[in-house]
Amino acid sequence: MNFLKYSLLRLAVLVLVFLVCTALDVGLILSGIAAVAVSFAVSYLFFPRLHAAAGEEFRRWTARAPKPSNRVALEDQAVEDAYVDRKLREDGREV
Repeated sequence: MNFLKYSLLRLAVLVLVFLVCTALDVGLILSGIAAVAVSFAVSYLFFPRLHAAAGEEFRRWTARAPKPSNRVALEDQAVEDAYVDRKLREDGREV
């Protein structure tokens, strides 16, 4: 939930700054650059606890990603070793 709050807050600041800059006739590209820079600075400086909580929540989400089991890693290692051994024998270099 913190990740969503932080993202929406940062998006709201970005849109607000972009609209203000375009209303001042700064130009689209410069308005976009200013909006990104200001939204980063505001969210980083004024919401550090929410930033840290969102980062921790994102880390927990990515840590839950499925990891290969040891059996798979061992099978991969055996296949690679057999391939290397076969190539060494083909080149005339014994294992």
